[in-house]
Amino acid sequence: MIQQIVYYSISDTIITESKLNEILEPSRINNSKKNITGCLLYHNKVFLQLLEGKRDIIHQLYKKIQKDKRHSNVTLIIEEDIKKRMFPGWSMAFHEFDSNKAKVDKFVESIDFFSKSIPKKTEAIDLFWRMAKQIVVKQ
Repeated sequence: MIQQIVYYSISDTIITESKLNEILEPSRINNSKKNITGCLLYHNKVFLQLLEGKRDIIHQLYKKIQKDKRHSNVTLIIEEDIKKRMFPGWSMAFHEFDSNKAKVDKFVESIDFFSKSIPKKTEAIDLFWRMAKQIVVKQ
């Protein structure tokens, strides 16, 4: 059975592009090896992530994430068994926001469109997109 989890955390510092690459590059490699897929969003010191994979592997990864010193307040929002992955080809999709209002508005429009277009979305996916919207709008 495949499991989806959604969690958020707070970065202890502002994450630069080079720091993000230090996180993303090894994560994508490791996730591919373990057949983990998902999406990571980062904005204003907040990480929001959805992960998909075999339950025991996802739980091991989440425990590792909880111990990572680069962030705090790691909070599990939901975990849910699913039949089909939402991000099957993405070892780690990523989106970072800047404070440009036009870009934020466009992203919120995309979330609304995407959320309405998914025929059989899971509760985890729904929460992930609603939280993404709250994170970028709350400035």
